[in-house]
Amino acid sequence: MRFWPTLIGLAVTAVATAAQAQSSLLNDDPLTLPSRTASTPTPAQPLVKPGIPSRPEQPMATTVPAVLPAAPAAPAVQDAGRTVRLEQEQAHPSGVAMMLTGITYRADSVIVSASVLNLSDRPVSLNRGGSLALVDDQGRSHPFVPPADNPEVQVAPRSRVTANFVFAGPLTGGTRSVQLSTNGPTGSRNDRLTSAPSFMFRVPVS
Repeated sequence: MRFWPTLIGLAVTAVATAAQAQSSLLNDDPLTLPSRTASTPTPAQPLVKPGIPSRPEQPMATTVPAVLPAAPAAPAVQDAGRTVRLEQEQAHPSGVAMMLTGITYRADSVIVSASVLNLSDRPVSLNRGGSLALVDDQGRSHPFVPPADNPEVQVAPRSRVTANFVFAGPLTGGTRSVQLSTNGPTGSRNDRLTSAPSFMFRVPVS
């Protein structure tokens, strides 16, 4: 019968095809296989939240305590002292007249207020050689503090000036009077031509 040879031929063909397929799998060159791209492991959580840019590290700021400005010092209260009004006047033969109008006793100074009239045609000085002096009845001298712009206390010819003569203080307890003198031994009490007239006043403390 022809049916059996046909079946046998089909079986032989199937066996040959299977053997050829197995030989093809064993002879595959691994170098010709398509390369696999190494996968990058995905972290469990993203390092940066999507949509928010990363912030660079900022240096730690050092806290400096605020320093409040010092409160301004209260202005010192000026010592007004005690003032004794005076009306003592002397005239010099040279044409100069001097009048004391008051004396003020402070904790740090003694101030003599005066008016000086120079009717002569030459300037005169009241503190020639630093001789303007204030001495109390206890024999203590109180140095004169001359003005920087007129240390010899000059008075221009044919003029009148008012001045405050400042002496170092204070007076000690028990003082009853002080004596003011101008030009000392360098001055003159009666010379009509002198430019350093000498005056002397005794002033009560109270």
